[in-house]
Amino acid sequence: MSTTAQPSVMVIGNCQADVYRDLLRSADGVSVRDVRPVYEMTARDIPDLHADLARTDVLIIQPVRDDYRDLPLGHRQLAARLPASATVVLVPVLRYAGLHPYQVLIRPPHDRSLVPPIAPYHDLRAIVAAATGDQDVLDAAPDPAQARAAARESVEALRTREQAHGTLTASDLLEGTPRWHTINHPDRHTLHEVFRRVLDSLPAGLLDDPPHIGDREPLGATRAPVDPAVERALGLPESGPRDWLVDGISFSGDQVTEAHLAWYATTPGVVEEGLRRHADRIDLLGLR
Repeated sequence: MSTTAQPSVMVIGNCQADVYRDLLRSADGVSVRDVRPVYEMTARDIPDLHADLARTDVLIIQPVRDDYRDLPLGHRQLAARLPASATVVLVPVLRYAGLHPYQVLIRPPHDRSLVPPIAPYHDLRAIVAAATGDQDVLDAAPDPAQARAAARESVEALRTREQAHGTLTASDLLEGTPRWHTINHPDRHTLHEVFRRVLDSLPAGLLDDPPHIGDREPLGATRAPVDPAVERALGLPESGPRDWLVDGISFSGDQVTEAHLAWYATTPGVVEEGLRRHADRIDLLGLR
């Protein structure tokens, strides 16, 4: 450990990692370093980041490939900048499409910051409709086999990533069909359990009084509708929601779809990238 008054912790990752960072920041006994998300960093950030890492006792980080965006920001590259005595906790990026089989994220290579209006998630039915002109596909609903296959695929994909990167295990949490808000915004129960596993990986005695999530939903500002057909297929209570909720404002599925279709018509490259990147999911769900 460093000789500073408190052990220093750095957390690097996406919105899920932000939850872990905020929880640690609320705890007594550790100093949590602020750091920009990796996808926002530029070459100018590297010297200060390296200097901070050299004074960091615990690095909690999600997997990042070497030379991400042509910068030395891979998790292995950053871990190499830590003191020899430092602890590294590698946490998986959580994705779960069980409740939202058609929902995907698309980052067009020419501009990865592009997101559609209202809700920053894409529906594969709208992607296929935009590509083919077939409006009937917008009314598609998964049959029980398709819904169950999409849920299984999420668990298997996360397990594969965990094994490939050597992260903490979280895939077992998906087998219980958790009620997530979107494909990458877990419910508080999932976040609580992953954070507990993070705490278990920290050096003994680092935190005498670990923080708790409590009853709030840290990632619940955006909530996507759940199709009753999916709930029935997965043996879940039909409790919804049935509309989008974005920062306290409700939108119907049709409102979001219409806005996205209009956006695709004026935003080149998004539909093509969606078809390419999510071809297997499109086939699994019988959309072509």
